[in-house]
Amino acid sequence: MPLSPLISQSAWRHILSGVAIVLCSILMTACSRYSKRPDESGQLTITVSIEPLRYFVEHIAGPDVKVVSIVPEGYSPETYKPTPKQLMELSNSKLYFEVGDLGFETTWLGEAISEQPHLKIIDTSDSLRKSQGGIQLSSFDPHTWTSAAHARVIAATICQALCEADTAHQATYRHNLTTLLDTIAATEAQIHALLAHTSHRTFITVHPALTYFAEEYGLRQLCIERDGKQSSPIDLATLIRQAREEHVRVILVQREFSHAQAEAVSRETGARIVSINPLGYDWPREMVNIAKACLQ
Repeated sequence: MPLSPLISQSAWRHILSGVAIVLCSILMTACSRYSKRPDESGQLTITVSIEPLRYFVEHIAGPDVKVVSIVPEGYSPETYKPTPKQLMELSNSKLYFEVGDLGFETTWLGEAISEQPHLKIIDTSDSLRKSQGGIQLSSFDPHTWTSAAHARVIAATICQALCEADTAHQATYRHNLTTLLDTIAATEAQIHALLAHTSHRTFITVHPALTYFAEEYGLRQLCIERDGKQSSPIDLATLIRQAREEHVRVILVQREFSHAQAEAVSRETGARIVSINPLGYDWPREMVNIAKACLQ
């Protein structure tokens, strides 16, 4: 059927996107009313927003708990929209762990979750702000889990929520938390050892994803993008000058974002482009890989 000439194609896309969200919300409400609850099926089901949170939850919860991640590896959490199947899985979950400040979490997901009164929501960024000492978080970088200190608080928050939701297995969750904290500590020590003697402590990222990583290990992050927008020619020229002055050797890029401006900076500065994956599932491996990338 042809589109009305009185409505632009972009307007039609906006209308159809809104209709899709409404239909997904209706589907989730229906699922929550008529599908089995986790306690009825005998298996605790948990949903998380991103893969690093799935790593933490799975290592604390153990193999008897089903953990579902909304944003698959390789997709941007700033723009991702879930499938109807994922929304159905969310409706069957007892707990939902979120970062709290990612793009999709602050837009459509909040409305979708409001249709699930049985679902307990745990905002891990909020738990960081309320933790002992009251951690101050960046207004432009939601990648809280890239800090080992933050990861410990997130892990403890997850364990507490699991213990409250499933009191019969509290001892298991607390034991698994201890093991995970040992892994976090070992990863932190390995990264400190890797970076201890490097004299090149400034790196460039396309997207400001390593603010907390840089703070924790005494590094300096320069960003090409701010607030999801590419640099203007003037800002890009300033960044190139800084990179030359600080002898930047590496530009760290994520596959979820455009590399065009990174390639332009690389040509002007001679800095190598190296891929990183802070949104990957295997938290220890990805954090160590980031440290190694900083050394290239």
